[in-house]
Amino acid sequence: MQSAESTDNQSTPEQQAAPEQQAAPEQQAAPEQQAAPEQVSVDPNDANAKTLTQLNTLMEESLQIYELEDQKTNVIDDLHNALQVITQFLSFSTSVHPGVFNLPDDATITMLPNLKLVIKLANGKTETKKFTDYPPEVITEIVEYVTPQLLELIQKQKSYLTEKITFLRTATKQLSTLSQLKENLPSIVPMDDES
Repeated sequence: MQSAESTDNQSTPEQQAAPEQQAAPEQQAAPEQQAAPEQVSVDPNDANAKTLTQLNTLMEESLQIYELEDQKTNVIDDLHNALQVITQFLSFSTSVHPGVFNLPDDATITMLPNLKLVIKLANGKTETKKFTDYPPEVITEIVEYVTPQLLELIQKQKSYLTEKITFLRTATKQLSTLSQLKENLPSIVPMDDES
């Protein structure tokens, strides 16, 4: 019996090594599992500081966007007022290409001297929009499209006025010549005065 018990209690060197080998991977795995959190661990204070810095940047950038939006509105209003002075003084209306507004080619857009845009679609629908109703990119395209037309209309008006003024100056010179001749003519006494 003792020999049986002794054989049960006694194990071969291979059997004794097997539990050690089985324990070894568990012991080896534990340091790896502990090492991974150390690599990705972040100091909470650093994370908070980074977030606060980002929030400050977000606030500053948002304020700058707000200021730019405000400037955009002011610039568009200034442009509108300056252009309107010219178009109203000259009473010019100009056409605007429908593509500027992403409308079909059969649409007709007219910019009036007060800078209101009359949009007529092929189906007969008509609407009026303000120049300032549009975003900067559309306003830029409108200005780029109408400026050559306005220049051409101004040049025609200038030629017309120059021609008319030249005529009036010539007529005035002729009339002033006649006026000087009248002053040099001898005075004629009416016949009634002689008797």
